[in-house]
Amino acid sequence: MKASQKFIAFWFCGLLAFSTYQADETDEEIIDCEGEAATTQYCIDKEEAFELRARIEALYPSLKELTSPPWDEEDYLDAEGNFNKGVDLYQDEYFGDALPKFEAALEAFTQLDELFQTTAEDKRAAIPDFLEAAAYDTAVTELDTLIEWFPEDLDLVRLHAEATQGKELKPLVEDLQNYVSNGNFQEVEELLPQFPDGYYEVEISQAKASLEAHRQETSFNSSMTAAYKSIETENWFIAEQILESVLLDRPSSTVAQDLLRDVKENKRLDQVDDLIQDMTSSLNEEQWEDVLVHIEEVEKLDINEQHDFSVLEDQLGELLALELELAKYESIAYNEMDDSTRQDIQELLDKTSHLNEFDRTQPKREALAERFEQLSTPIEVTIRSNNKTKLSIRPGKELGSFRSKTLQVLPGIYEIVGTRRGFKQVIEQLEVKPGSKPLDIKVECRARF
Repeated sequence: MKASQKFIAFWFCGLLAFSTYQADETDEEIIDCEGEAATTQYCIDKEEAFELRARIEALYPSLKELTSPPWDEEDYLDAEGNFNKGVDLYQDEYFGDALPKFEAALEAFTQLDELFQTTAEDKRAAIPDFLEAAAYDTAVTELDTLIEWFPEDLDLVRLHAEATQGKELKPLVEDLQNYVSNGNFQEVEELLPQFPDGYYEVEISQAKASLEAHRQETSFNSSMTAAYKSIETENWFIAEQILESVLLDRPSSTVAQDLLRDVKENKRLDQVDDLIQDMTSSLNEEQWEDVLVHIEEVEKLDINEQHDFSVLEDQLGELLALELELAKYESIAYNEMDDSTRQDIQELLDKTSHLNEFDRTQPKREALAERFEQLSTPIEVTIRSNNKTKLSIRPGKELGSFRSKTLQVLPGIYEIVGTRRGFKQVIEQLEVKPGSKPLDIKVECRARF
């Protein structure tokens, strides 16, 4: 009986040991989630929890280290709290309980990461607009944050340096604007070269425009002052040049327009007066051609027709025409004289007696009158013949036959022609010079055919 009990006890102990061994082996498989245990809810929860935790840990460290984050602190703390609770449950192998904590944490961290990425992109995209608008303070602030987030981004570092320089230039811009407002354009001109290209372009452009306007205004005022000084001294020509130059730069200036109109009128009147004085002087000096030129110039300027020189023009035209006629006969030779020419000269002398009043024409008329008297004074010519030859003088008349005949012949060149029946004709040249002594010539036909 005792032997049987011992056997039974040993068998029970062996069975119990074997059962314990089998149970330990099954528990190990469940913990390691290998084999058939992998399909248990415990292992499924464990695997999901592991994956969620891994995804969170891929986001969480970078978000945790982020300075100046764009989210509300409470949102981050809630996400971090869920994650820490999930980790605690995970470590205690309460995987099923850890899952909702991890899920909530992952969703929150994902939203925070998306918010961070979106915020970073928006900030980066806004930088060029800030720089263009010269909002350098804002640009520096935004870039400070972006460089905290992305310290190795060299483009952000470059933009930060550019924005910082713009921020440092702001006091100069304010000084520049104050100088413009106060009209201190000397300081404006000295300050402008200190600004690098690309900074405060609107403000710099406005300052340059104000400076240019000031220069134009200064130039305008200076030119107008010079114009008034020229007007005071009645230097109309200089005043006109100055005002025309002013109107090239400021064509809408009614002051300059009105002043130029007055200057031109005064200049015109002075020119007319000067021309009349010159005309009077030329008239006194008997420079009749110059007088006519001055009259023509006066008529061009005399837009109001205040002067009428038509009578004087006619008189001078007549004098010049008579003077030309006198000159026409000034060098006439005695052998060019005929009755028609003598008549023309006599008529000219008759109608130009008034030319003796002028120093310019008196010598010419007197010279012609003296010359005409010489050419019109007959010279005594005695023609001798044989009383058988029939004589004639050309130009002139038939003289007949005679032994001697005395004629009064005007200066000129003549032919004395002698004819006799049965004898050859004889022609003798007779030159009668003005003022010569009495002449004697013999003409007779002696040679027979």
